[in-house]
Amino acid sequence: MKTRFWLLYVLPIFMLILFIAIMASGSFLKNPLGTEDRLLESVQTLEKQVNDKQWTEAKSQVDYAMQAWDRIVNRIQFSVERETIYDILGTLARIEGGVTAKNEEETLVEIHYFYVLWNNLGD
Repeated sequence: MKTRFWLLYVLPIFMLILFIAIMASGSFLKNPLGTEDRLLESVQTLEKQVNDKQWTEAKSQVDYAMQAWDRIVNRIQFSVERETIYDILGTLARIEGGVTAKNEEETLVEIHYFYVLWNNLGD
């Protein structure tokens, strides 16, 4: 009798609660959990470097941002829409291209678009 109760009521309720928690955790999981996934801080630093035309430092900052994004995607992939993940990845790639081309205007436009995507991530 107790086994049937656990299988019919407790286990499904627990699973539903677990799945809802995973699906709603995107806005929490996008925040940094260590020193290697500070994407927002990296993009803010990158913006300052682009404004100051420090292209060598900006290139290393873009590389860090791409690695940080790879770490964050593994955490949020079940709680965020796939299109949003692709949009952020595309924006980071365009930022990288703008830094490589040393195009300040294009890079700043993409950085500000990234901020909008980041603020809406997990909402």
